Amino acid sequence: MRKIILLVATTMVAVSLSGVSAPAVATPDHYVPKAGPAFNNPYGKQPAVRRLISQVNRTIDSVPRGGKIRISAWNVRSANITNALIRAHNRNVSVQVVMDRANWNPNNPNTDAARLAGALKVGNKKRSRSDKSFVRRCIGSCRGEHGIPHSKFFLFNKVRVKKNKTVKTVRWVTMFGSYNATELGATIQWNDLYTIKNEEERYKSFLGVFNEMVKDKPVKNPVVTYDDGVTSTGFYPYTGKGISGDPVMDVLNAVACKGASNKTGTTRIRIAQTAMYGDRGLALARKLAQMRRQGCDIRLVYAMFGNEVLQILRAARVPLTHLAYDNNGDGLYDRYVHMKSMAISGVINGDPRAKITWNGSANWTSVALASDEVLGMIRKRGVTNRYMQWIDYMFTHRPAIWGPEHPGNNGNAPAGRTPMWAMDTYEARAAAQDRYHAQVAARAKERGVDPYALIKEEN
Repeated sequence: MRKIILLVATTMVAVSLSGVSAPAVATPDHYVPKAGPAFNNPYGKQPAVRRLISQVNRTIDSVPRGGKIRISAWNVRSANITNALIRAHNRNVSVQVVMDRANWNPNNPNTDAARLAGALKVGNKKRSRSDKSFVRRCIGSCRGEHGIPHSKFFLFNKVRVKKNKTVKTVRWVTMFGSYNATELGATIQWNDLYTIKNEEERYKSFLGVFNEMVKDKPVKNPVVTYDDGVTSTGFYPYTGKGISGDPVMDVLNAVACKGASNKTGTTRIRIAQTAMYGDRGLALARKLAQMRRQGCDIRLVYAMFGNEVLQILRAARVPLTHLAYDNNGDGLYDRYVHMKSMAISGVINGDPRAKITWNGSANWTSVALASDEVLGMIRKRGVTNRYMQWIDYMFTHRPAIWGPEHPGNNGNAPAGRTPMWAMDTYEARAAAQDRYHAQVAARAKERGVDPYALIKEEN
């Protein structure tokens, strides 16, 4: 494993939802996830809604006796995942989980995490120290002095698969992205998970960070990266010797908006980001606004941006979709984008054919730089195309409940006046979103709730 500064720009199917108990030892599944990205869609049918939690559960159920599972998640709150992990532990798989103490403590009970921790203690005395199962809770960032334990990754040292009656073992399965080990992460959020298989050194880089997280002590130089020239994966806190600046800004500074080797000659940028606010958010918003004015083709899907950030982006007419809505009309946004991804196709570091994808667990806030986070920079054409297509889908498939895309009178304007639908589409789109979100704010005020409460709790 190489330790380098993260300057990437220069370079068994799920059980019932209400299930509480798990069978002592289940018949193992024979499944391994496909390499590359996977996305869930809370607007879709059940398979699409639960795609990621099903992927995680089936992989857990496919780890054979003697295998190892390591999970870092900001929160663990799922009967399904708890059941799968208990099944694994009961068939002598070593299960270790790290999460945030803020999501399980006397003031914030967590039935699933408590049940998992209790079950993982059974039989541990007979296991070696490295093979014991447990749940650890970090107080603040596990490897830093501030922040939170916000990284989201799943490690499996081996998975047993069956194909055409032949059973084989796939090694070093690593998944990372925006998905927490929760039911809400599966059902109310748009999330991603990126899977890498059969790469032992990358798996070891994740495992080394996990083992440091278990200790819950600050690390002197917590930035760790493994880069094979195609895929770079790394970890925050973004601090330590030789660390400066902002890694996302480094990526954006390497982009030129014109000269791309596509039909339009324009660099395309697609962003799906939960949160952007504070000083860091403002700096990144100004950069995106500048790039928009320079001609970059940008689409941005978001859940919770600061008002000043939005003012900057709107002034530059950056195309935005506020992908957060109140599904049950109670004044709380309960469907929203939770991804933290950016896909760029165009001119990067002078290469007019460059395609890169930035993904992982980190919001575009100052808190993220101080927190445990996992990041990926993937330089693969097919991967970038898939992320761009998915973000385009989220950008254009707005909920019908929002009302018409361009509010107006369907062309029945008074003589001599331009109907609303024929006016500037950017302003009309913004007006449509503002009108809907004003309705949510009114419902929230009536009930005395924060409309963004779920987003803040499940970030």
